[in-house]
Amino acid sequence: MKDMDFTGVSTRRGKADDVFHVDGKGVVGRGTVQTSPVNATQLESVHKDMYSKKSADRWVHFSWGGYTKDAQTFANARGIALFEFQSDGRISPLSKRAAGMYRRKPSERWKTRAAWAVVVLVAIGAFVGALILFPAVRWVLGIIAVTLVLGLVAMVIDFINPRLVK
Repeated sequence: MKDMDFTGVSTRRGKADDVFHVDGKGVVGRGTVQTSPVNATQLESVHKDMYSKKSADRWVHFSWGGYTKDAQTFANARGIALFEFQSDGRISPLSKRAAGMYRRKPSERWKTRAAWAVVVLVAIGAFVGALILFPAVRWVLGIIAVTLVLGLVAMVIDFINPRLVK
């Protein structure tokens, strides 16, 4: 789920032995570990009982045994992301919504991270260059640093002994 930019995701066991729940920031879902495919009736029941109550979240469903064609049609019509567990533990997207959510994998994020690393290095280089070339910048930054430290000390003193500052 982290691969799909969801944070704070947890799973918990459902009422039945072959069901689990997925809860997180912006996502809600269920999963089954049964070997038979999930059918449209099962998915409709989950949609009615859970997904329709969480309309602001993205809906996901995981299955070990896959999905029937009717279940996939229902999921595509309702915007439910269907995923199937593979034997090696990975998941595969099986619906349009799932494919869109799963498109950005960590292996593809290296480009974004590399670009941000370059931006940070250029900013640090410009900062160091400004410190070397312009002595006035050092003085201004020094004054700002002293002001921040004094403010922090005042906050600590106020926290420790509020009567002392007032």
